[in-house]
Amino acid sequence: MSSRILVSTALAALMACAVAPGAFAQTKDNTVNNNQGNWAQTRAQLNANIKSVSEDVTMTAAAIGNSMSASLGGASLVNNTQNNTAPVTAGLNVNARDAFGSLTATAAAIGNSASVVIDETVGVNPMNRGSQVNNNQWFNNVEGVRANLNLTGGNISPGNPDLGISATAAAIANSLSVDVKGDAQVNNLQRFWGDARSNLTVNMNDVTGASNLTSAAIANSASVNVTDGAKVQVNNTQFAAYDPTATSNIKLNDITGDITSTTAAISNTLSVSTLPSQAMLTVNSNQQNGAGVFANADLNLGDVVGSVSATAAAIANSVSITNLP
Repeated sequence: MSSRILVSTALAALMACAVAPGAFAQTKDNTVNNNQGNWAQTRAQLNANIKSVSEDVTMTAAAIGNSMSASLGGASLVNNTQNNTAPVTAGLNVNARDAFGSLTATAAAIGNSASVVIDETVGVNPMNRGSQVNNNQWFNNVEGVRANLNLTGGNISPGNPDLGISATAAAIANSLSVDVKGDAQVNNLQRFWGDARSNLTVNMNDVTGASNLTSAAIANSASVNVTDGAKVQVNNTQFAAYDPTATSNIKLNDITGDITSTTAAISNTLSVSTLPSQAMLTVNSNQQNGAGVFANADLNLGDVVGSVSATAAAIANSVSITNLP
């Protein structure tokens, strides 16, 4: 069966769920219809040379194709459609020395991003329960989403030993986050035909405090969190093609503090959480991956006073469901 037929079938299934009768078909306090398309390159580049800073240092390079955020009170209907057909690239180069605060560096490239927060208890009619979120995200570009972070330097000595350096390179094609207080139905369709690559290079010495290092390349990500709901339904369909690739090259010397390194490449991931456990939960998930998934980490560590934890994880499809008290 061709990918076009598979996608058409998934669309039909999602539309059937969207018009299903019941609590979710009631009149809503809020209706949000969002349609975004990006056909032009999105690029953020930040180069910084930092020396002799007495406080914390934060550096961020963020490139986002389409972004939608909604915070709503009362039963709500949200329809979100996002289409990105151009490359999205974030680059951050930081050389930092003699800093007496923490150092945080983030390079984030995101194709399509949607965040929805709904509290049904504070609407016009608190008795009107049942929100619905329909999400359709498509990323289609061979150059894909790319996040590149290069961090060099030394003599980082914050006063708080829990803080040292934090470096994150994140490339995400499609991302959905839904947080609802009340009943909810979420219909999610995410398609990725492109290339997601995160590259993290760190060469630091003489650091006091924890070192948290992350390189993450994700094609499709959906997170649904529902509290105080009696009825929850999640219909999820995710397709991924081409290759999410996460790379970390880490060299650290003379470190006083714990080191945590995470290199993760993921094609399709869904997380569903409901509280309390009495909620009637229905989850229908279809994840299809046709992409190679690669996580590559090279670590060279020396003179470390503290613990070391390193993870390289390549995941094609992942579903996590929590319905516990």
